[in-house]
Amino acid sequence: MSTAATSRQLTTDVSLITGAAAEKQHVVLVVDDEPAVLTTLTDALNAAGYQCLTARSASQALLTLNKPNYIFELMISDVLMSGMNGIDLMKHAFKIHPNLPVIFMSASCEIQIAVEAHRAGAADYLIKPFNHQDLLNAVSRTITRQAAAVAVHTHTNAHDWNTVARAFALALDAKDKETEGHAERVVAFSVRLGQELGMSGSDLIALELGARLHDIGKIAVPDYVLKKPAPLTEDEWAIMRIHPVKGQEMVRAMKDRLPEGAALIVGQHHEQWNGEGYPLRLKGDQICLGARIFAVADTFDAITSDRVYRRGRQYQDALEEILKFSGIQFDPTVVEAFANIEPTDWERLRSQCLVQP
Repeated sequence: MSTAATSRQLTTDVSLITGAAAEKQHVVLVVDDEPAVLTTLTDALNAAGYQCLTARSASQALLTLNKPNYIFELMISDVLMSGMNGIDLMKHAFKIHPNLPVIFMSASCEIQIAVEAHRAGAADYLIKPFNHQDLLNAVSRTITRQAAAVAVHTHTNAHDWNTVARAFALALDAKDKETEGHAERVVAFSVRLGQELGMSGSDLIALELGARLHDIGKIAVPDYVLKKPAPLTEDEWAIMRIHPVKGQEMVRAMKDRLPEGAALIVGQHHEQWNGEGYPLRLKGDQICLGARIFAVADTFDAITSDRVYRRGRQYQDALEEILKFSGIQFDPTVVEAFANIEPTDWERLRSQCLVQP
């Protein structure tokens, strides 16, 4: 596999921002005040598999960088442009996207400009005219380095996130003794289903944490409702239905310690594909992907696990039930992914949860 292909795979693997109403597109922003240069660069990048946005000035570039619909994985900018120059543009861009890698290009061979660009934080520097392969090599190097740095940062965060999540889970377990075994299973099931759908990196970590903490809001539910041995009244159901909101608030209160993607899963795990769920009656892609995955994993666990009032049913029963509600309660794409996973995989995951200390 070529270096350029490797870097594109890295970006594809983390293409979803958990919690967004829809997937956000990864783009390279190309900035130059010469239209012909923009056309040449974007043609080369598009042919190599990169999606591009363009700007003909620094001010236009800053407006583009503020758009919420995109994930900017790289900016390629001319240095000497009319109006604000590229180096000043980069400094302003860092205020919007602190980790944005920047490649500069310039027709000037003055070493001082290149030195200034690198000191300001540029990832690479190209002298015009350059050929397409030089451009693609620079882009590949930069994106690969950035992906490696993000992976290290994510690994460090994951340890801290898991520590906080387990502390929260212990607090809930102290109140509701039936929660722990269920939580471990739905974490394992959700992660496996997320992997089947191509999730990885920080998105998969957020899914794991959201699944582990999905019921944390039940801490705010009074015991007379949470532990009632009889069916709940309408008023009691109204109280019970606040737990996703309370849970999301709790996770968001730890925003420096837990990712937003996990908070969204906690807040949306009772939403349904057809808009008949709660608390917000979100519909379809308005529900974050993590919550849509969790809904299937949670139902699978509920059907196949023993309860005090019944024995757990077989995999085939769960599959038929989940297929029945595809497009109603569940995202059809997630249901299809679930059905593609071998039954033995689910049994293996259940067994692993049983032997955990």
